[in-house]
Amino acid sequence: MADGFSIMVNNVTASLSKEECRTLLYLCTDLFTNSCVEDLRGALLAFASQKQNQAGQSQAGGALLMELMFRMKRFDILKKVLGSNRQQVEGILQKGGVLSDYRVLMADVSENLENDELQSLIFLLSSTLPKERLARATSFLDVVVELEKLDEVSCDKLDLVEQCLRNIHRIDLVKRIQAYHRGRNVPCVVPKVPKQNFSKYTPGPPQRPINPVRQPQCCSQEFKNLKVSVPETGTSYTQALVDEYQLNPDQRGLCVIIDCVGFDGEMLSQTFERLGFMVIFHSLLGLKETQKVLEDLARHRNLQRVNRFVCCLIGRGSDTHLLATDSHGPGMMLEDLKQLFSPVQCPSLCGKPKLFFTQIYRTEGAQRRPSMYDEYLETDCPSHHYAGSQGEDERTVPVSADVLWSVCTTEAELLEGSGHQSVYLHALKSALLRGFERKMHVLDIMIEVNRRVFSHNQQNPEKTYQPQLSHTLRKKLYF
Repeated sequence: MADGFSIMVNNVTASLSKEECRTLLYLCTDLFTNSCVEDLRGALLAFASQKQNQAGQSQAGGALLMELMFRMKRFDILKKVLGSNRQQVEGILQKGGVLSDYRVLMADVSENLENDELQSLIFLLSSTLPKERLARATSFLDVVVELEKLDEVSCDKLDLVEQCLRNIHRIDLVKRIQAYHRGRNVPCVVPKVPKQNFSKYTPGPPQRPINPVRQPQCCSQEFKNLKVSVPETGTSYTQALVDEYQLNPDQRGLCVIIDCVGFDGEMLSQTFERLGFMVIFHSLLGLKETQKVLEDLARHRNLQRVNRFVCCLIGRGSDTHLLATDSHGPGMMLEDLKQLFSPVQCPSLCGKPKLFFTQIYRTEGAQRRPSMYDEYLETDCPSHHYAGSQGEDERTVPVSADVLWSVCTTEAELLEGSGHQSVYLHALKSALLRGFERKMHVLDIMIEVNRRVFSHNQQNPEKTYQPQLSHTLRKKLYF
């Protein structure tokens, strides 16, 4: 049996990356002696050997491996090497686990921090930890280990970590720490016998119908009705509920996507489906077909049943006009989209948030005219256009409220590259999913999009994207 366990340990350790091995060692800090922690394989074998000498503990080594793989989300190793699965281990941990729930919490926080957030956190701790120690830190767990050495952080002392997470606007992780504090009612000791239900601190299922993107967030019952935003100030949104768009829970958002270049439309469709939206997807439409789809949708009575509206357009054009799949022509004026879904022409969306995301690939075939021709726009309302001269009958329409407007332009030559993907649209996808997970304000999400695009432009000056953002949102909107 010892030989069998030794082979099992070899297979597990060989399947882990260097970073995963460091995480495993951190999780087991309270279980391994200082003399063997640098030798992961030896530490695991020594632990199992020690426990095998105790009555009823012959399976301790295998149980520890299963719990470790579960906590590290290596369900493939759990199945192939340990012959178990996620559901079985969850059942075992409901009766008690071996690992410290404090260390499980710290490992969970580390996994959910992006590199830029880690750097921000390291900066905040520059007055607490020596510079040379911070310089060696490559993960949040490295930082925690250094803080533990100075007795700044422990299972009973997490105020510093909580404050730092607040300062970088990770309110979702702050909530996990608060849940940990409320769940603990025993002194902080090295676990020797099964403790309380560890699944209490394990992230539960998401609160919305979506496949989780990363580790789901902590979901204690008392948090389910708590609305917390992540604005730039980090202020709790419970203080200003009146400023939030009240989305009817019985309704869903509607997203229409028109991909006129054949790239990224399917990706956006999958993204908004994961966000819980009903999605209408059209591919490779000409200008007239694109306009007809939008006009028919603006008149559709079913818009009364949606709580927010998203329109995504991808096509060739100019800074101000969309050509769709057409090679030349006046194109559709982008600004007219706002009018098409304004309260005047689309009363069903009156007072509801309307978000427009447009990727334009600039081409010489797009003529930058002041407006689109009437022949290209058919609507039940009078035509609205901007006059070409002061002598013409000019009508101006007030800017519609409740609109977020994001347009990104780049050169059409980029479409010729193999496997092209829009940097802007992929940044939007990542930021939306991340914002949904953290309940972020939509404007904070767009700041994240612009940050990623700006970073790309710095590294690729020959392939730049120019995003433009404006909004007339009257309230706060959260995904």
